[in-house]
Amino acid sequence: MNRDTLEEVAAHLRGFRRDRENGLFFGVCAGLADRFGWPLLTVRLLASIGLLVLTLPTAVVYLMAGLLLPAKPLTYYGSREDQFWRSGGGRRSRRYCT
Repeated sequence: MNRDTLEEVAAHLRGFRRDRENGLFFGVCAGLADRFGWPLLTVRLLASIGLLVLTLPTAVVYLMAGLLLPAKPLTYYGSREDQFWRSGGGRRSRRYCT
């Protein structure tokens, strides 16, 4: 591989981050789907098939990507979220009869 090929691959993958909001384990599949505009279900199915066919290589690549890739910043949804957490996170105080 020459330098131009590596720079082209790096430019294509630039901005690839794990998506923790939409991900199940590390968010690697969600980040991949978001970066390339693919449906998330398709990426997860391909990853599952890869895990069944080539178990060890797929698991190693997924774990390395999950540990090494930076995470996408979480989205702040505004004051409604603040009110939810200030009110106790949706828990209501209950009084029990003893």
